[in-house]
Amino acid sequence: MNRLFQYLKTRPLAIISVAVLVLLYLFMIFAPFISPYTPTRTFEEDTFHPSNIEITRQGIVAREYRVLNPITWRYAKVKGKEFHHKISFFVKGEPYKLFGLIPSERHLFGTKPDPRTGELYPVFLFGADNLGRDLFSRMVYGSRISLTIGFVASAISLVLAILLGGLAGYYGGKTDWAVMRFSEFFMLIPGLYLILFLRSLLNSKMDSGTSYMIITVILSLVGWPGTARTLRGMVHAIKREEFVLDAGLEGIPSTVIIFAHIIPQITSLLIVSTTLAIPLFIMSETTLSYLGLGIADPAVSWGSLINRDISTLSNLKNFPWLLTPVYLLLAVTLAFNFLGDALRDYFDPYHVVFKTWKKKGALPAFSRSGLSHFRSRSIPAQQAAPERTSCGATAPSASKHKSMRCSTVSAGTPFLSVENLRVSFTVLRGASQTVIKSVRGVSFSMNRGEILGIVGESGSGKSVTTTAIPALHPSNATVEGKIFFDGVELTSLSQKEMRTYRGKKIGLIFQEPGRSFDPLQNIGSVFLETFRNSDPKITKEEAYKKAIELLDEVGLPDPASRLKNFPHQFSGGQLQRIGIALSLAQGCELLIADEPTTALDVTIQAQIVGLLANLRKTRNLSIIFISHNIDLVASLCDKIIVMYGGLIMESGTSEQIMNHARHPYTQALLASSPKFGTHYTSQKLLSIPGRVTDPAHPEPGCPFEPRCSFAKEECRNAGSECHKMRKG
Repeated sequence: MNRLFQYLKTRPLAIISVAVLVLLYLFMIFAPFISPYTPTRTFEEDTFHPSNIEITRQGIVAREYRVLNPITWRYAKVKGKEFHHKISFFVKGEPYKLFGLIPSERHLFGTKPDPRTGELYPVFLFGADNLGRDLFSRMVYGSRISLTIGFVASAISLVLAILLGGLAGYYGGKTDWAVMRFSEFFMLIPGLYLILFLRSLLNSKMDSGTSYMIITVILSLVGWPGTARTLRGMVHAIKREEFVLDAGLEGIPSTVIIFAHIIPQITSLLIVSTTLAIPLFIMSETTLSYLGLGIADPAVSWGSLINRDISTLSNLKNFPWLLTPVYLLLAVTLAFNFLGDALRDYFDPYHVVFKTWKKKGALPAFSRSGLSHFRSRSIPAQQAAPERTSCGATAPSASKHKSMRCSTVSAGTPFLSVENLRVSFTVLRGASQTVIKSVRGVSFSMNRGEILGIVGESGSGKSVTTTAIPALHPSNATVEGKIFFDGVELTSLSQKEMRTYRGKKIGLIFQEPGRSFDPLQNIGSVFLETFRNSDPKITKEEAYKKAIELLDEVGLPDPASRLKNFPHQFSGGQLQRIGIALSLAQGCELLIADEPTTALDVTIQAQIVGLLANLRKTRNLSIIFISHNIDLVASLCDKIIVMYGGLIMESGTSEQIMNHARHPYTQALLASSPKFGTHYTSQKLLSIPGRVTDPAHPEPGCPFEPRCSFAKEECRNAGSECHKMRKG
């Protein structure tokens, strides 16, 4: 947006359009001051009077005319300087109230009363109509309705589109179905026909205020469906981005997520669609007024001017100045369209190349800092912690947390325990509902301070299993089983109670760090939002101080100067460090790292792994590390879980899995992992044949049986030895 005006300078039509629109809206705002007369002021002797403005040596004057034929209303100029009436600026005239509040009698221009007769000769900049009313004054006053009705109708239509389209795209399901069917009802009938139909149902004789309100409501109801359907599709895509999931993890309400994180991503579309919608609404109001269904006397709009003045072709032939409102309406429509085209090109990076932006020798405005180096930080060993309750509070304050189902945790209780977890999704495939069984009875546990690794191919259920811990699954998910965190059964908590765990005790970082951040927020504002989630009274200075300390702890170079930077100004490794720092910002005890190194190169992978290992030591942080790279997992984790088809194929210590793998799937993963020092000319890289199991139609026995080279008939049964081994 900072470069918008710089870009508009390269588009002359856009600059002219902006100037025209600014001028017209200034005329609209200061209409009583700019127009010499009120729109109802009549000069009975000057019916169909032509423009009488002339530039002479004496200055700008209003020339007197005399009627030659009162039937055809032909006029002739009166010769003689004594019939020139000098036009002055800031003259006194009819009293009015500027903005409805400030009384005044001054007008931008006009003539002074004749000193001989005391009469006031009128100024007709564009001529007069059939009642001798100044056409310029009526056009200026008419802009107050025609121009504002476009903005008001567009604003209401845009609010409806954002509200309904955003709700449909974000929540989906029945809400999506209901909103889309409702919008389709308005889109079945062409817009103009629907407008005429709705207006014709109402009383044709209404005062101007009621007509204005009715027309605005009708135009808004007709205009929102198209934009809403477009927004719905974009919101549906954006809500899957990791930075939106992060906001949900922090417990931010859905309404705030929609308006603070999702809607800003589609601002460019809203700007362009609004710019193009305003002239459409202006034209619609003009059409209604022209047909006698809109604004009527004594109120005036451009449509009513056209309706009253351009009644016959002979009028246009004899009094061509009556067509001026049409030219004005055309100018406004073209100005909005040219401006809309420029905005569309500006916000579409694939449509136009802005050659004038780059200067010779200038560098792009991106961060040129190199790869961040991991810096370990020694922290004094923590003293032995007092006895903890199941909600994480010390024993003396446990009574304050009765609503959180607190209970004293014994020394032998696992820090995290997942028992018989089953997660399925109901999706629509064709005309029928299909149940996707992503996780089918997973059980595991881990102690405080441990690192648990989960490996398996894509679609094995790794991410679905771990996102069930902070309850981040969509509404079409069904979760069964029990999850105990520090002695508290998370599956029994309400959404409000779960928010005290998401972000504060359970953190989550994602595979692609660049997609985990709102591109319109700088890093400082992200940290401020995170800190205020747990402490609403924290100041910006305090939040920035804590953020700098955390960023320094995770090894980000020069953290104080980087808080003002945006996500695109960081490398992937730096963003992943920031994501880890954000998880630690609220005292995270369990960090779920969902493939945090997949999108990074080998060097940065090693740095992130080293950082996690160091945080485990310094903070006693428990970590669930998900990855496809079994060698990487083994180098970091204490225990490893091998998943496939929504089931745990094998589990054990890193040494057991790497050196004494029992299940054929684990053996296949190890065999297909490339070893350092091998070359494709001496050893062929192995791969697992076949396709990953379909969770919609899971195998009754071992899910790896169709791809396993050791498969037997009994592997297809749930009671096979392989199945028993996996359960054990």
